[in-house]
Formats: sequence, C-alpha cells, structure tokens
Amino acid sequence: MNQPPLVSVAMACYNGARYIGEQLDSILAQTYPALEIVVVDDGSTDDTLAILSSYAQKYSSISVHRNEKNLGVTPTFEKAIRLCKGEFIALSDQDDLWVPEKIDILVNAIGDHDAVFGNSLLVNGQGESLHKTFKDLMNIQSYYSGASFLLSNSVPGHAMLMKRSFVEKVLPLPRHIFFDLWLGFCAAANNGIRYVDEVLVHYRQHDANVVGTQKSSNKKKKRTVQGEFEFKLAELKTLAAAPVTHEPTKKILAEMIRHFHRRWSWKRSHFFFRNYNEILKSKRKSEFRKKLYCIKMFFKPNF
Repeated sequence: MNQPPLVSVAMACYNGARYIGEQLDSILAQTYPALEIVVVDDGSTDDTLAILSSYAQKYSSISVHRNEKNLGVTPTFEKAIRLCKGEFIALSDQDDLWVPEKIDILVNAIGDHDAVFGNSLLVNGQGESLHKTFKDLMNIQSYYSGASFLLSNSVPGHAMLMKRSFVEKVLPLPRHIFFDLWLGFCAAANNGIRYVDEVLVHYRQHDANVVGTQKSSNKKKKRTVQGEFEFKLAELKTLAAAPVTHEPTKKILAEMIRHFHRRWSWKRSHFFFRNYNEILKSKRKSEFRKKLYCIKMFFKPNF
C-alpha cells in the first residue's frame, strides 16, 4: 500500500499561550494520516514554550524550535518552512482552529497548481461564529494571474497548502512585505493557486491578533500619506523581482509601477480601465464601482 505524501505544518508563534493548545489539538485531529508539525517560537515571554514542550514530549510528530531573539513574523515563518521535510507545506497561525478534513481536502485538490486554499470562517476569541467568511469579504476564487495581488492580498497564509518544490523556488521571503502576499502572488503568476469553496479554518479574531480583520492592540500605527506611498511603491518593486513566469502579470506590474506617482494622470486612469477585470478581481465591487475606482485613479495611485 502506497504511503501518502508527508505534509508539513509550519507554525510561527509568539506569546500564544492563550490559544496555541487548541490550535495544536485541531491539527493533531486532522484526518490526513501523514503530518509533521514544525513550530518556531519567536522568543515568547509567556507560557507558550512550556505548552509546546509538553506537546512535543507527547507527540513525536511535533518538533519545537526557538529563536534566540525576537525576529518577527516573516523570518520566523521562513525558519519553520526551511525546517519542514514534507512534500507539501501548510502554514498555521497560533490561534486558529482547523476543521478535521482541511489537509485531506487540500492535498486532493492541489493537482498541478503550485498552491491551494479554502475559505475561512471568522470566529471570536471564544471560537464562536461571527457569521462571516472570507468569501463574504472578498471575491475569492482560483487565481492564474498575479494582478489581483497588486492592490492587496487575496489569499491568507493560514488557508494555504503549497508544494515544497514551489516554495523552494520563492525563498527567501522578502522582509518588508507580508509573506502570504508574496507566496500568493508567486503561486498565481506561475502554475496558479486553486480555491476550494469550503470553510476549512475558523479564523479567530481577538485583541491580540498580529493580522486580522478587526482592531488589534498588536497592529502597527497607520503610516503618513508619504510613508504609505513609499511603502506601497517598495512593495510593487519587490513583487517585480519575484520569480514568476506569467508574462501578462509582469506587463501589468511594470506599467503600474510606471504610473505610481502622486501627480494627476489620465494615463494611470486609462491603465486601470484597461486592466480592472484582473486588478480588481478579488474586490467585492459592482461594475459601476469598479469604473468609479478607475476614475479616481486620475487623482492618485491606490495605496
């Protein structure tokens, strides 16, 4: 009987004692039979490491590693990814809950794609439904172009399963943009990222989220207008250096960078009109609002 391919779950954590046990339990309860869990702690000062150590002693599939100093989310996830041994790699936050069939469904759905992802239900700190999913917030779908990632991320990292062969090509993860934006963009603009229309994660919203859909005490302060402009331009230039093969994505991105300035521009507005079906693909906007958005681009780039 053939053994199923190993799936590695890469988890980055920091001061996650409140929820990390529940998340580990939901991963251990997966119906998929061949899993390893690689956890990297980013210098937690609460009981996170003690909890992780107790799980690692009990379950041989869990390995725990610790950064000597706090490095931040992206370097910690990259370290976890590099320690993974599986043919497939799934990313895990420290505070969510996975439905038992998540990995099984995603492994069976990935096919020739570089990555695959499912829908997520928003829940509160107690794990109770907030009666909204990511699909209610975004027009999420399968992506075969990176253009829809140029304004904002379309695929949350916690929902993804990726082929190891793909991940190895796109490392290292850039440090100044969100790692899941980079991974989603690269997958979409190479062999594609498939969407499975099933809720596979309960995405917890609470006041300590590093990234989330609600307010969090951990979120960075809003940048100045100039700071936001410079940040977004640097993000686009970083994506322009990504190892992708989809020529239409490269063309749209190069043109967006040329038009990314703070002067009024008919050319920029025309550029958005020509490409809004790709660039705004994941936005929940009517045709009228999409066209209005393009008109607004006469006055400034979106950032």
